[in-house]
Amino acid sequence: MIDIQKTAKEIGHFETASNLYKVKDSIDVIQKVGASMPLPDRDIDKKASEVAEWLIGFEKRKYMFLTPEIALIEKISKENADWVEIIVTMPCDMDHESRERLKNNLPKGIKVTLLEEPFFPNAFFPENGMVVICGYMGGERPMVLTDTYRMVEHYSGFLGKKVFVPYMELETAKRYDGWMELNQQRICEKWRCQNE
Repeated sequence: MIDIQKTAKEIGHFETASNLYKVKDSIDVIQKVGASMPLPDRDIDKKASEVAEWLIGFEKRKYMFLTPEIALIEKISKENADWVEIIVTMPCDMDHESRERLKNNLPKGIKVTLLEEPFFPNAFFPENGMVVICGYMGGERPMVLTDTYRMVEHYSGFLGKKVFVPYMELETAKRYDGWMELNQQRICEKWRCQNE
């Protein structure tokens, strides 16, 4: 079985879903990937643009992503938000090769800082920063990968805004292997609650 979750940890859920959408009709992809994560039912490029606009609307200077959402960061870089700094948190157990691929995939044209878990970013306060958590919605349950879950718990002491942005929204409460339900009290706002 291919490790699509490892890919999502390196490039983010939105970029992974965008790539999967291009091959969504492949029986092989459905069989191999469909057991590991929800497959996109439509192109999420438009959604990524809307999410980027929504995030910029909070007018924070620093956005700390707990997953390396390359597609969202690229969209933010096109929003004329040159005051924005993106902080991408890397799991402490990410191997060297994956770290190098992540560094090489980071968008240009925007300030992006890599931060290794368990460290905290400098000058990151509720008035100037927010935490962005990505995963999928299974019914009313926000679901994240295990690394993301651990980092949400680790950075739970941050008293500022924490938002959850699902790349996919399922009507049923399906849980895939390697995913955990995120405690609703850990997030302030969800993308779908604001924009549907």
